[in-house]
Amino acid sequence: MNKKLIAVFFAAASLAGYASAADRQVTFDQRGDLGAMLATAQEEAGQPAVSSPSFPDFTFTETKTPVKHAMGFIRKDLPATMWKSFKNVKVSIPNTLDLRPGLTQIENQGSCGSCWAFSLTATHRDGFALGAGDPGRLSQEWLVDNSTYAAGCQGGYFDSASDFVTPGGQPLWSACPYKSGSGKCAADLPKAAHIKSWFMLGEKATGPTVKDIEAYMASTGKPISIGVAAGVGRWESYSSGIYNACKYGQLDHMINIVGWDNEGAAFDANGNLPAGKGVWIMRNSWGTYWGEKGYMRTKMTDASGQRCNAVAEEAAAFEFEAP
Repeated sequence: MNKKLIAVFFAAASLAGYASAADRQVTFDQRGDLGAMLATAQEEAGQPAVSSPSFPDFTFTETKTPVKHAMGFIRKDLPATMWKSFKNVKVSIPNTLDLRPGLTQIENQGSCGSCWAFSLTATHRDGFALGAGDPGRLSQEWLVDNSTYAAGCQGGYFDSASDFVTPGGQPLWSACPYKSGSGKCAADLPKAAHIKSWFMLGEKATGPTVKDIEAYMASTGKPISIGVAAGVGRWESYSSGIYNACKYGQLDHMINIVGWDNEGAAFDANGNLPAGKGVWIMRNSWGTYWGEKGYMRTKMTDASGQRCNAVAEEAAAFEFEAP
């Protein structure tokens, strides 16, 4: 065993021997980095890799060659009347919910900062697919080219959902395929689907609680659009497992929440789960080679109760036409 490997094993043994102190002093990222150091040292020494369960807080895997992805979230100041809370709505909320089996295909926004268009389109199409029936693949390019609420490949916000409100709507992908923002979709293409209205979840001052999100999704069976700070920590390099390398940052990306695991925890008086409890299931728009075939599982908060990578600090939901 070489000196480097001995040193890393000593560090790992020290961490294990003082677990209670480590829990107070070692951050998620530091603990994860120790796991990476150990794996690297073992590889250099020709030893089999130690699996991540040796580090109980390092529960996810990462890609070996991290890639920079396009994001594109532009925060705006909408009036408080746009927010709608569900935390006091009486509805049965299950401990777990997973909408993935009924969702439509994972998309890839490419190098264009059109995450807003992909998140909203997924909420739009999947909302119908899980209810009245799939209208077919919808055109994100039409939104990128024509939405007056966004800046095309330079980013956008939830308010572009206004384009879907009757008598508006969204045309089919076949009418104007996605070309990473270089297309020229006609604004007056025939529309395949529209919604009655949209709203921000929760309250403007605090954003949505866990219960706001879960009560809406449990009562409708539909996903939502959310913002996340994808550019900080190790979010972009996520490959599989439950992400917990939580870092707080500014919202810069829009995706979808499509399920959860409350891990048996109960809501507090504010409609949230205890610190460190709960897992979100999320749908991304970076293709099927990212994450778990395009999806991600992440802790809702870190051990201090801070939202993991600001997940769902802001969120929007749709009201659909009755079937």
